[in-house]
Amino acid sequence: MPSAVAPSQAVFRPPIPPPRVRGRVEPSGTLTPGGRPPTVRRRDLYTAWNRERPDSGVVNSSPVVEDGTLYHAYSQEAMSDEPGGAWVEAFDAATGDSEWTTELFRTDESYYFYHSDSMVVDGDRLFVQTKPGLTMLTTDGEEQWTFENLYENQQTPDVVTPVVTDDIVVCGTYGSGIDEQNPIVYGVDPETGAERWRTTLPEWGGMWQLSASEEVVYVPSVRRGLIGLDLATGEEQWRWEGPISGTPTVVDDLLVFALRNEDENQNEDENEFTLAAMDRHDRSLRWQVPIGSRWADAGLSVADGRIYLETNFGVEARRLETGERVWRFGGDQDDYGKSSSDEPLVSLAATPVVSGDAVYAPGYVQRETTFGHLFVIDADTGEELDRIEMGRNEKARAATPAVTSDLVFLTANHGTLYAFGECEFSVAGRCLRS
Repeated sequence: MPSAVAPSQAVFRPPIPPPRVRGRVEPSGTLTPGGRPPTVRRRDLYTAWNRERPDSGVVNSSPVVEDGTLYHAYSQEAMSDEPGGAWVEAFDAATGDSEWTTELFRTDESYYFYHSDSMVVDGDRLFVQTKPGLTMLTTDGEEQWTFENLYENQQTPDVVTPVVTDDIVVCGTYGSGIDEQNPIVYGVDPETGAERWRTTLPEWGGMWQLSASEEVVYVPSVRRGLIGLDLATGEEQWRWEGPISGTPTVVDDLLVFALRNEDENQNEDENEFTLAAMDRHDRSLRWQVPIGSRWADAGLSVADGRIYLETNFGVEARRLETGERVWRFGGDQDDYGKSSSDEPLVSLAATPVVSGDAVYAPGYVQRETTFGHLFVIDADTGEELDRIEMGRNEKARAATPAVTSDLVFLTANHGTLYAFGECEFSVAGRCLRS
């Protein structure tokens, strides 16, 4: 099985971008996930183990794997007879045995977000965003500091991973739609949690998830544009105005992102999107192609000169040089939004993961109700290699899988954490495991 920790709307490090590579920005600007190079095509998935944890409400957390340990954040809403809160738990990735659990906070207050899909693991450091702030723990579960970066009201995006380097951690207020609250980007000392710098962006609401190259932090403002800040000082370098929708993915000298085509003669739900590639040095658009509908939460993955994205309830591969579509998988619906019972569908907010010669895409099929699935797709041809069902009314929503050489990990909307393995031998449809 491939051995890369897949994109996970996390810190963005080129050349394989957001929303979900749980990593850090290297000075060279290259992605450095752990593990050996993925080489094996995945097939015949089975459930190796699963663990039930609290339903985190609107948030589906993307698990992170590092050195044989699986890290998982989850939360629970405050009820009349029980307080809510958020936790981080570490598991033995192979067996699912719990190694430690750290409570991040407890409260009787009711919130929309108790924690965000935001975990980043970097060496012996772990970062996660909760309502009280951005928290750093050791990978042994010891809390080191919490930096208060959010406003009192609701943050806008579900996924708000910080930018992590050796020298600085960058996070934001993540626009809440309240006019009198200006978005702020913070530079934080990774050792102490002290504020290094802050940059306030008046009249620039709707801050989305941040991304970064080796020297620049990219601050998207949905439907307004993109600002480049100096990573070390927070000083504004430039700003570009345009109907950006989501977080830019950094790939070599390019920024790749979606734009929303806002036609005043169309209803809001009818406005479709284009995918654009911008030169990150002079901000000129290299190309722009129509892609249909998607949400701003959705991220992109890039590998071997191709962009992989989810749009119009399907998965597409496009050429990095031109934006030309190479293949499309699933998403076929009629004019009433219905599909055949086995037709693969994916969330408009999800991010596919590329590992080895396969693409991993959480999705679902629609029968009498929704049945969540993990689909495995040939990265070269777009053909389906395998699928595994999570269950009735279980979906990963915007969560992104973590892929290792042995297992694929994914969380479902009711709190179940799954580990899927590859069956090497089967008899009469039953997997024989050693």
